[in-house]
Amino acid sequence: MKKLLLIALSVCGMYAAQAQVTVQTVQDSISTNTTWTNNKQYFLKGFVYVTSGATLTIDSGVIIKGDKNTKGTLIIERGAKIIAKGTATAPIVFTSNQPAGARSYGDWGGVILCGNAPTNWTAGQAQVEGGPRSFYGGTNPADNSGTLQYVRIEFPGVAFSPGNEVNGLTLCGVGTATQIDHIQVSYSGDDSYEWFGGTTNGKYLVSYRGWDDDFDTDCGYTGKNQFVFGIRDPYAADQSGSKAFENDSYLGGTVSGLLNDSFATKAIWSNVTVVGPLVSPTSTAWDPQFVAAVHARRGSSQSILNSVLIGWPVGMLLDESSSSYGSTINNLTSNQLQFKNNIIAGNQNATDVFYVKDGARSLTPTTTWADTTVAPWSTSGLVGPKSWLTSSANKNKLYPTAQTGVKLQSPFNLVNPNPVPTSQSPICYNTAVFGAITRTFDPTKPVNTDTTGLGINWNVPGLAPDFTTTKASDAFFTKVNFVGAFAGTQTTSDNWMAKWTNFDPVNTDYSMTNTTEFPTSVANVNNNINAIAVYPNPAIVNATINFTIIEASNAIVSLIDMTGKTVATVFNGNLVAGNHQFDVNVANLAMGCYFVQVQTAAGSKTIKLSVTK
Repeated sequence: MKKLLLIALSVCGMYAAQAQVTVQTVQDSISTNTTWTNNKQYFLKGFVYVTSGATLTIDSGVIIKGDKNTKGTLIIERGAKIIAKGTATAPIVFTSNQPAGARSYGDWGGVILCGNAPTNWTAGQAQVEGGPRSFYGGTNPADNSGTLQYVRIEFPGVAFSPGNEVNGLTLCGVGTATQIDHIQVSYSGDDSYEWFGGTTNGKYLVSYRGWDDDFDTDCGYTGKNQFVFGIRDPYAADQSGSKAFENDSYLGGTVSGLLNDSFATKAIWSNVTVVGPLVSPTSTAWDPQFVAAVHARRGSSQSILNSVLIGWPVGMLLDESSSSYGSTINNLTSNQLQFKNNIIAGNQNATDVFYVKDGARSLTPTTTWADTTVAPWSTSGLVGPKSWLTSSANKNKLYPTAQTGVKLQSPFNLVNPNPVPTSQSPICYNTAVFGAITRTFDPTKPVNTDTTGLGINWNVPGLAPDFTTTKASDAFFTKVNFVGAFAGTQTTSDNWMAKWTNFDPVNTDYSMTNTTEFPTSVANVNNNINAIAVYPNPAIVNATINFTIIEASNAIVSLIDMTGKTVATVFNGNLVAGNHQFDVNVANLAMGCYFVQVQTAAGSKTIKLSVTK
């Protein structure tokens, strides 16, 4: 048993003194070509606009921090560009200006790109939501807003009011000439990513522990995205209902879907893995404000192909629209909205698909589903949603649990997630018997359905992807031999998140000038504490603290106020390895911000807790 080394320091004082670095404050407008170099840090105050005609170039490794008080936000306006090209070993990092251990959701605004690509707003353009002055939208689908490559965006996203939010990365009317790849958005206070119209494409996108939706598409967005991963904190969800995908076509102020459905949101996603809050279908340790992996509503025509969705209350929520928003189901029956060659696993009560009308019960679709003949299903030639989902034409596979079905390596681990398939996963394993010969799928070779000659050329996994459909045959998509975001060759190259991502940004030391000055393995900081969470947050009377100890140790669980004073010791004693849960009464505490601190012999972790009355 390890002995606890307890150092009596305040919340802000328990971190190492920061090195002296040159910090350049940036505010208001950037109207000439400007370069940010990695011998400095940059501090965003308020709305910072890069105006039309100007290009902001950011060198690899640069660290940019957003001001918490003014909700610093970087906005690339129409006609402007950002050239932010990081590398796997020197990513560009946008992060919070708060000290290590005290960072949290919505510490600053985020990154917004505005372009001249088409949207479905009646006026042809709209103002960015959340307060910026900027407009977006136009007639150039090939518009170029620049490049974001190997970029992390941490602790962004501010929900000022419902429908008035700044997201982690917001792409407004952005065109296809814009390059978006290798992006990680972490701890966003609203959506991790949101697209308002536009045509831009993306690859290698990560959403980590977001608050509302991971990938939100609206206003006629028609781009394509491949190799996408999302993972959720089971205790962090939004009152509007959190999902991996929220898909809308029409809103107030857009064209009507009944008049011309060519303006629908028609984004295409392939090779996605999204991990929800349910470690098992019977799990109770998750925020009930989680809704579904996919919510298709308001005339959506978005398609999801060759993907893996695990651990959500509902797999796919089909929401038939009111008349002004067009018909989601008509888009489905006309094969505009496609959901094919996907795996759904580990949903509550085996609710793989659920149908609602006009949003009714769209936040609580958790009863066991049975097929229905209620219109519009009975008038569209379909027996019901479950029959549609499992039809031979769609080739989706359903498993009761992720562990026994999909068999990924460690998808629910919040500190060091590993969603790569195990060697026995249907993503990369299958056998077939031809005469007396058993053939086994080789994940290093292309899919081949040829069964002649005793299957000498046969090579098919348990669920094969399909890139021959009208949606997936586009040259943008890499024609891989696996579903989900990750290959299963059992080599290190399978995990494309290695090196440049960070799964412990709360505790990362960002006192250096640039990201080449600290280890790239910051995601694996070993403080013996895994996946700390607190729920509900904000709390009124009681809060539940949940965390995992990797190795048996003495531990102290404390509640600390903003001055560093311990206001409550929740636990002080020995803990065995495994998951632990403690309840704390906050009814007698003053309204405000506190920190829950878990401390072991190997280190400590903190998470912010808001107390309301």
